Amino acid sequence: MNQRVANRINSAAVSVYKLMGSVLLGLILLALVSFLSVQGFFLLSRSWATPAVISPTDPHILTLNTQVAAQTSSRDHVLAERRTLENQLLDAERTASAERAFQQRFLVALSDERDSKSRTAKRLTSLRLEYNRARDEILKSNRAYAGLSRARTDAMYGAKLLQQEDKLTLNHHLAQLAQSNLSLAQTTVDLETRTENLHREIAGLTAVRDRVGKDGVPEGITSDVLLLEREYTHSVLEQARAEATLRSLQQDLKALEDVAQRYETLIASLRASPYLRAIEKDLTVAFVPYENLNNAGAGTPLFACAAKVVWCREVGVVGQVLEGEVSIKHPIRQHMLRGVMVELKLTDSTSAREDLLHLGRAPLFL
Repeated sequence: MNQRVANRINSAAVSVYKLMGSVLLGLILLALVSFLSVQGFFLLSRSWATPAVISPTDPHILTLNTQVAAQTSSRDHVLAERRTLENQLLDAERTASAERAFQQRFLVALSDERDSKSRTAKRLTSLRLEYNRARDEILKSNRAYAGLSRARTDAMYGAKLLQQEDKLTLNHHLAQLAQSNLSLAQTTVDLETRTENLHREIAGLTAVRDRVGKDGVPEGITSDVLLLEREYTHSVLEQARAEATLRSLQQDLKALEDVAQRYETLIASLRASPYLRAIEKDLTVAFVPYENLNNAGAGTPLFACAAKVVWCREVGVVGQVLEGEVSIKHPIRQHMLRGVMVELKLTDSTSAREDLLHLGRAPLFL
């Protein structure tokens, strides 16, 4: 009786052992099949992506925002320098224009002054000729009168027909006549001096007009004309300096405009990055390896699956590809993968927490 019970217990134990062995073997085989299936999936599939949520505090977003601020500040500094150069450019243009206008008016004034002095010199020359003729007649008349008056005075005084006082009075008149002759001579000298000075000034003005822009000192130039020429030379130098500054400023302005344009292009490129949208709210993206990128075009459907490959449902579509290369660790292996981030437009926000999303279709059509 006891032996029969013992045999039954042994038989039940063996059956349980065999069952447990079969179950364990089945579990091992199931795990092996699952492992090989996952490995085979990642070995053969080119339609998977790893989702992630980028927050405003993400280091990449903070770095990008800092770059935008730095480039904007640099652009504003360049624009301020450009405005300063534009003001300097306008000032140089005004200076050059004013100096050119001054030089033109100077030459006109110089010609007018020369013509005026020429007319004055002609009038003085004519006046001097008339004065010389009148002076000669006056001197001749005065000499004749003085000689006759002196002879008559001496004769009448010798004949006791004139008193001493009358003789002195007549001699005083003769002295006044001599003084008049001296005044005539002085006036003659003044006219000749004025005429000579006018001719010298005319010659100097003519020389300055004819030698504008040339080297050397003309003959017969006066100090006043030399000062005028110095003013003209100073204007020429100021014009040359302004024009040289103008050319330099134009080159600097063009260089600054090129720099500003490069900054504008760079800032526009940075601002166009969808990453900046994460500053206002969380941005949902997915990592796509380069080998999967052909299957991640904009508008491609996205599927989330249980156990990574079964019981799948559509959860959204792929948006635009974000700029910049990204490297992350493989979902099941230890090596690093290179790829890019793509924006996700999800209808089920919870799927952003999945480890894996499938591109285009469910992997096993389930």
